[in-house]
Amino acid sequence: MRLAGVLAALVVMACSREQGSVDVAECPAGWQQSWTADSTLSLCAAPGFVQSEAHSWQRLDPAQGPDPQDFFSVEVISWPADSAVLRHWPPRLGSDPDCRADCITVDSFAAHAERARGMEAATETGRISGGLAGLQRRPAFVSGWIIASDRRGFAQGWATLPITLDTLRQMLRSVRVVR
Repeated sequence: MRLAGVLAALVVMACSREQGSVDVAECPAGWQQSWTADSTLSLCAAPGFVQSEAHSWQRLDPAQGPDPQDFFSVEVISWPADSAVLRHWPPRLGSDPDCRADCITVDSFAAHAERARGMEAATETGRISGGLAGLQRRPAFVSGWIIASDRRGFAQGWATLPITLDTLRQMLRSVRVVR
């Protein structure tokens, strides 16, 4: 009987999330602990943010319809296998000079060095316009950090209000590589 209890405890431990993930107590009051679908990253999601895809969260505004009000995405990418998707390291908000219909311009630009949980990330914030979506001065950020020689962290997001970029950057600083 005692052996069955020990085995049950081991099964529960083995099936639970890895040790070292963000503790709920580490998230600010009202924020929620969350993981990417593959459990490679954990983070604290700000109030109102819900996971929308494997590596992204959004905050909806019912008055605005089905489109998200604010958006945050974070993932681990293989390097250099996924480097063609980004074109630059660290990633940048603006487009390459040789862009075509998808050109994005940036104003109110700022560069930040994020430091949290043992990572050092290069982050750019600004208001982006253009692109295939036809954005008009949308507050946005992009960020990248090196995890290992063959793995990098990549995050991006946008908001309805410029002040919300601070919330998105706080979510970024809560990101922790679990495995």
